[in-house]
Amino acid sequence: MKKNLFIIAAFVLLPFIKLSAQCAQTANIYTFTYGGHTYEIVKEMKNWTNAAACAVERGGYLVEINDQAEQTLVYSKIQAAGISSTYTQVMDGGGTAYIWIGATDKFTEGSWKWDGINANTGTAFWNGQGAAGAGGGSAVGNAFINWGGKSTGTINEPDDYGGQQDAAAIALAGWPSGTTMLGIAGEWNDIALTNAVYFIVEKNNTGVIENNNKYEIELYPNPAKEFIQLKNVNDKNANIQILNIEGKVIKQVLYSELSVNKIDIRDFTKGMYLVKVFSSENQYFLKFIKY
Repeated sequence: MKKNLFIIAAFVLLPFIKLSAQCAQTANIYTFTYGGHTYEIVKEMKNWTNAAACAVERGGYLVEINDQAEQTLVYSKIQAAGISSTYTQVMDGGGTAYIWIGATDKFTEGSWKWDGINANTGTAFWNGQGAAGAGGGSAVGNAFINWGGKSTGTINEPDDYGGQQDAAAIALAGWPSGTTMLGIAGEWNDIALTNAVYFIVEKNNTGVIENNNKYEIELYPNPAKEFIQLKNVNDKNANIQILNIEGKVIKQVLYSELSVNKIDIRDFTKGMYLVKVFSSENQYFLKFIKY
């Protein structure tokens, strides 16, 4: 079930994201590849929302972990990156250090999705809470999970402790601190979105379109609710296509036909979209999020 939605999202994002993205410094990034994907362990402390935004800026999404092999590799690379298990303390996570992954139930409590772009999209993989909370939680279908307590056979997490734990992270030690009562190093815990910790970005390596832009086009506002506008489109005969995350063209116009340079997106559903601007000589790709 590997990343159905994000395969297209990554295809959309990679071409136009600037490699010099300043949401994370190169010196603070540990990179590795696996299964046709590139992973970046970003050793900069951000809350979950800002980490997801940085992942998008870098051409990917907060990591989605779909099987034990991927989980094992990701955790081994966290260790290889030289990250101390005590680099920070997350107090609502039992005083242990964590690293963000792309799982969240921020949009619907108890309904966990892989939504590493923070757009209320992605694959549902878990419903409810573990034994440390209300109990009765279960995986969706045969989805892989690695919540705290899995190693003992009792899934303790997520528990929504304090009613504010809406994103998942990989623990770097057992918790509560000094114990393995609720989980061990490498297992997942739900913690508050506002915590500032390191994070992991995942990118798809296939389906990349090369840009041949000779001008710098800008798109605004982003995120957008009703309209988007394009700036610095020098070719008035340029074609503009908007594609959804499945790669389907849902709108197409000529730049010369636009009224005051506005494109109406009021009937679009919430999520991420690709804008392709092209003519006989140039092509350029941008993304925006509809909210």
